[in-house]
Amino acid sequence: MRSTSSFIFLTFALLLTGAAAQAQIIFDRPKTEPPLDNPYTLNVPRAEVIKGLREVLQTCATQINQQSSKPEDGQFVTQPVVFSKGVNTRTDIEHVATLLASDVHNWLRGRYYLEIRALPLDEKRSQLTIVAHIQGQLADVTGAKWVDLQSNGMLEDEALRGLASKVLGVEMGLKKGAPRRLMSCEY
Repeated sequence: MRSTSSFIFLTFALLLTGAAAQAQIIFDRPKTEPPLDNPYTLNVPRAEVIKGLREVLQTCATQINQQSSKPEDGQFVTQPVVFSKGVNTRTDIEHVATLLASDVHNWLRGRYYLEIRALPLDEKRSQLTIVAHIQGQLADVTGAKWVDLQSNGMLEDEALRGLASKVLGVEMGLKKGAPRRLMSCEY
């Protein structure tokens, strides 16, 4: 009787220990996809890339800066878009830009503008390049001023995936089945 009860106790203890050990190991952890190459090569003519780009910008109500853009050369610069204001501004800015750990400022707003280039490689292929310019507005003694920040590549990758998905008709987002989006705009 004693050997049976100790066998049951030992088996039970091993099962509990094994369950606790498995709880610490995640077998199906999602793999993070690396960012797309920027510039990204599309097997689509440049005219189709520009058409898709114009549709996305129109859907997101993003204006094109007419003075800085050269549509005939495939270069588009957007007007600045405010993506954050208020209490969460610092967190939102840290999501798309690199801030120093010692950077203790009162961020009022965050904005970005995109520089998008669609270059033809040949008749059937084009190259899409996106550069994000991110700025944060600081509360200063003399008033509020915009400060240029260094992008961490998150916004460029998000925009590149969305535009390439739109043009190619293939889902390239990080989350499968999620709607295509550029910051808060779904398209």
